[in-house]
Amino acid sequence: MREMDYQGHLTSLAEDECRQLLAEHCVGRVCWLDGEQLQVLPVTYALHGDQIVFTANPASALGRLSGPVEVCFEVDDIDEPTASGWSVVARGTAVGSSSGTPGGLALPRAWAPGTHEFAVVITPAGYSGRAVSGALAESR
Repeated sequence: MREMDYQGHLTSLAEDECRQLLAEHCVGRVCWLDGEQLQVLPVTYALHGDQIVFTANPASALGRLSGPVEVCFEVDDIDEPTASGWSVVARGTAVGSSSGTPGGLALPRAWAPGTHEFAVVITPAGYSGRAVSGALAESR
């Protein structure tokens, strides 16, 4: 019987690579400590310079990000058939407002139904990322 051996590598991404990958996508996850419970919620976002911007319903959990609140923002892309992918995390401060965004930044359209008049801007303090590339090989 043949066994499958996994041979691959894990690579750290430079901050400029992390920012580039963030700029190429529009769905991520925001994570923060809400009281004593961690929240991790998906959002559609836009990148304006280094700022990550998304909208939320002010009555939702995301509406509690009036800030400033320390957050992590994660974006990834995984290809299961090739055992490859990447993940980027931006760490920073989120500030939300029902009166629009600073400087009139364009707001992304939320996929979730309902009113999304609460704008959240994350200003990253740092980035980290990893890329994984794997290969499956048969051994005897």
